[in-house]
Amino acid sequence: MRMVLDYLPLAIYIILFGGLKISERTVLTRPGNNIHKGWGDWTVWLILVPMWMVLIGPVLEFIFLGNRPDIWEMALGGVLFVGAGFFSVKGYLDLEKGFTKAIEVEDTGLVITGLYHTIRHPVSLGNILFCVACPLFLAAGPSWIPALVGVLGVMLRISIEESFMQRHIPDYAEYKERTWALIPYLY
Repeated sequence: MRMVLDYLPLAIYIILFGGLKISERTVLTRPGNNIHKGWGDWTVWLILVPMWMVLIGPVLEFIFLGNRPDIWEMALGGVLFVGAGFFSVKGYLDLEKGFTKAIEVEDTGLVITGLYHTIRHPVSLGNILFCVACPLFLAAGPSWIPALVGVLGVMLRISIEESFMQRHIPDYAEYKERTWALIPYLY
């Protein structure tokens, strides 16, 4: 029984991650989505590589370094997992047919409904919350390094995407003035 309780945080972590990915996949594979195949442009790698390290690193630390989270780390990490899922899934749903992994001109339009009415990058906010949730939930140590790299990668991608959108979408400058990039009243 003690061994089951020792590995309960890891089991919950896997369930939270699985729920997040199943939810995202369900939305992204709905009929009618305009998902472009492939991995997108090079900026996707700024996010994907650190995110995989952030996902796997805390598990390795849990197993091999014996890191064990306190209940507050699991609770706060769990809330951030749920937040990551909400912003990712709701962001994809609000985009409807306009999502693409790559920053590209073809069929680019401006979505200003749902979460996009207030924040310009809800999916990116979901990615940032995920990068923080993983190491926090399992009380990781060294895995905070790729988490920071992942957050910086998301921020760089936002900057590149916003520059692109301003050049190619006529109403983007006005939209940018009345919305927040990630967090209302802060950024």
